[in-house]
Amino acid sequence: MQLSRTSLATVLAYAFALCSGGVPAEASHLTWLKSHLHRAGKTLLPGFESLSKPVDPFRVDTGNGTSVGSGELFAAARATGAGVLGALVAIVVVTLAVLWILQRRKARRSKGKGPAMATLAEYSGESAEFVPLRRRDGDSESVAPLVESDDVELEDIVDVENHLDFIVPQSDDPTTPAFTIRAVALGTLWCVLLSFSNAVLSFRSVPFIIDGLVAAILSYPMGMAWANWLPRHRILNPGPFTVKEHVLIYVMSATATVPYGIDNVVTQVHPSLMGNTNITFIQSLSFVLVTQFLGYGFAGLTRRFLVKPTAMWWPSLLPTIGLFSSFHKTDSAKAATTGGSTFKISRYAFFWVAFLCMFVYEWIPQFFAPVLQAVSVGCLIAGSGSGGKGILSGFNAIAGSAQTGVGLLGLTFDWTSIGAIYLVQPFWANLANGFGTLMFLWVAVPLLVSTDMWGLNSILRNDGDANPIFNSQQLFIGNPASPDLGKAVSPLFFYNKSDNYNLNETAYNLAAPIHISTMFALEYASAFLTVTAAMSHLALWYGKDIARQVSNAMRQMKDEVDSLDKHNRMMDEYADIPDWAYLAFMAVVTFAAVLVSLLTPFNMPWWAIFFNLCLVGLFVIPYGVIYAITGTQLFLNVLSEFVIGLMIPGQTVAVNCFKSWGTNNLAQALSLSADLKLGLYLHIPPIAMVSAQFLGTFINALVGTCAAYFVMFNSGDLLGKTGWTYNGYQTFYNAGAIWGAIGPSRFFGIGALYQNLLWCFLIGAAAPLLPWLANKYIQKSKTWHYVSFPIIFAFGGVGGPQVLLVMPFLTGLFSQVYLYYRRRDFFEKYLYVMASAFDAAGGIVNVIVSLMTVAGVSFTAWHALNPSPDLPQDYYCYPEMSYRSDTPK
Repeated sequence: MQLSRTSLATVLAYAFALCSGGVPAEASHLTWLKSHLHRAGKTLLPGFESLSKPVDPFRVDTGNGTSVGSGELFAAARATGAGVLGALVAIVVVTLAVLWILQRRKARRSKGKGPAMATLAEYSGESAEFVPLRRRDGDSESVAPLVESDDVELEDIVDVENHLDFIVPQSDDPTTPAFTIRAVALGTLWCVLLSFSNAVLSFRSVPFIIDGLVAAILSYPMGMAWANWLPRHRILNPGPFTVKEHVLIYVMSATATVPYGIDNVVTQVHPSLMGNTNITFIQSLSFVLVTQFLGYGFAGLTRRFLVKPTAMWWPSLLPTIGLFSSFHKTDSAKAATTGGSTFKISRYAFFWVAFLCMFVYEWIPQFFAPVLQAVSVGCLIAGSGSGGKGILSGFNAIAGSAQTGVGLLGLTFDWTSIGAIYLVQPFWANLANGFGTLMFLWVAVPLLVSTDMWGLNSILRNDGDANPIFNSQQLFIGNPASPDLGKAVSPLFFYNKSDNYNLNETAYNLAAPIHISTMFALEYASAFLTVTAAMSHLALWYGKDIARQVSNAMRQMKDEVDSLDKHNRMMDEYADIPDWAYLAFMAVVTFAAVLVSLLTPFNMPWWAIFFNLCLVGLFVIPYGVIYAITGTQLFLNVLSEFVIGLMIPGQTVAVNCFKSWGTNNLAQALSLSADLKLGLYLHIPPIAMVSAQFLGTFINALVGTCAAYFVMFNSGDLLGKTGWTYNGYQTFYNAGAIWGAIGPSRFFGIGALYQNLLWCFLIGAAAPLLPWLANKYIQKSKTWHYVSFPIIFAFGGVGGPQVLLVMPFLTGLFSQVYLYYRRRDFFEKYLYVMASAFDAAGGIVNVIVSLMTVAGVSFTAWHALNPSPDLPQDYYCYPEMSYRSDTPK
């Protein structure tokens, strides 16, 4: 049996009609669509038909008159994991065979040809225009021998410049005003507005932030008006509004996120949480300030490793650079300005076209059709099953649903869920991360569930819910003697409020051993794998470069490779901040941190401050290199909780404080490193960049803390109302029970239920050896460098809709493969501009919709893509359920 072209075309046409807003009011139309997709599923994957029916006689009572078959569930999990793994193996084998054939053909064609040569002058960028590396006969000054060496950093240089030089300005005027009164005034204004708004909105049930790109767009007309309307003055209005001023305004605005230390403040001060109202505002502000500033010293001390090397190209910065190049017309690259270009529209005009298109489109998934934010395609293919109303089939519970399960083939049509990073991220990094996520999510989770690894997989559920849940960060009761076996339990149950919120051992023993979902366990496994894989990967592939740079730093010499970079050469015009200044700054903030830890209720042993610095210092370069090369950011939150929880078990406040130090110190270090790289690309004096960052951070800490206190104590009865349940802070509070009160030794220690996950530390350290040895002893190829296990092991997002695998992959495939190789003119001139416009438009729509929600404005015309709010978003996964809560299917 084959799926007819007519049937497929009809289904696609109907799906397009749904997405275009032509949504029928009758539920029967959605049923019709699902029946066609179900028929397609049976044709392509015959196993789906049996997986949608209850087939096993052994069933587990859920306590409300319904039951779920564990045998059915395990069979569905086994079929899902094995099926995906088999398909993946087949794809990999075919792909490798094709690549091998292509490689052999390429080798035969290039046999006897010499390597392409390039002059040092061309590499270092003597010309203001970008000139691609090319061969020159008889040229004695060539970087080709360097590029063909074992130095991975040098191997990356050509690829990096192919992705940069058409968007990054290729010349600089050192006399251009930068850190002016105009820039400081506008930057301060936007920093205050965004700091207050983001801190207040962080108390929302679904918190969100207003991104600095919004300020960058809206500050542009303000800067132009200041320059054109006010009298010319050497200090107050020095001339035209420059790109350097605009960047500094953005840098200040971008610091206006919610400071990580605010989580500790709200957790300890809020009357509904720990309720220590004796903590003063000054004590809270002191803690927030030191947690915000301490990491900046690491950024300055590691800039020769993370900022100056050409190979550290920070792809996450490219949409931002695209925005500034559009607004200020810095099209200096040859590829983007030649008269033979296919596309004539300017980048500035294209930005607004792309912005308008995305602005209009984003209203569909964010307001009119929220089902498109997370589409459980597996459910549409397999059908809703034949169980009772609201009872998921085994397949939909574990695989089909993107809300409760792994979201097999899940899709999202909401750009804010995807993001510009997948447009600009190197495709090899996208592929590596996607492969790792697929192995964790669609293979490992189902197979582990099918073997009932760690037990109780079929009965872990929320109280009163008939369906097992796998996509969850909750804790579950594992005591066989408890009548609530398998039910979720709040971490607050384990707090001893009379003992500074440390562990209540009596309560713990009633529920122990505590279980977590298999997916959540694998998220911790991912964190353990990533920690050691990052260290090992860095040592193997970049050890020589780091050793060379350290040697040059000790001798106070410029690095011989970094000094060739054209942007580094242009930055020689500006005074740099010396290492001793960063060291002195770090010493002062460290002293302040010790005082805060000893003299305020945000207490932690004094030695923990220095241990925290050592931990961050150990990982800032490995995690920074990964972020700078791939655009994937790794965090220290799990490791910091794990380590300190073992060292001082049961001390909730101290563990929470150490977590904030570790996580935020690394995040702030990499934030300043990224801004220093942005300044290098756009040729902004380092002193101006650091000054803007420091000023914005101080304003953000002050205003954010004020806003948090205002909401906690002066907002009336706002908190606790619908939409204002401060879930983000509740999560931090709950995590304190897991890692502080209960402690990691009870989860992962010797003899604990999840002790086997400790092997992940060893596996993570050993895994990067495989591609490194293959490159050394099997065949020397750049491809081995792309097998980056720190990226492969990076898996997260448990608890949210599992739809961030297919669409991010397709986005990267379109931009970094199709556009890069087939539509190069468009790629070079518009891609990063489009990425910036899409993110800005999506962010602004998100802000507007969120403010409308706060004001009680919602779209109440219920239809197939906008179900009643008391129903799950993937209601179509459930038997006998319609998009209306009062209408049978």
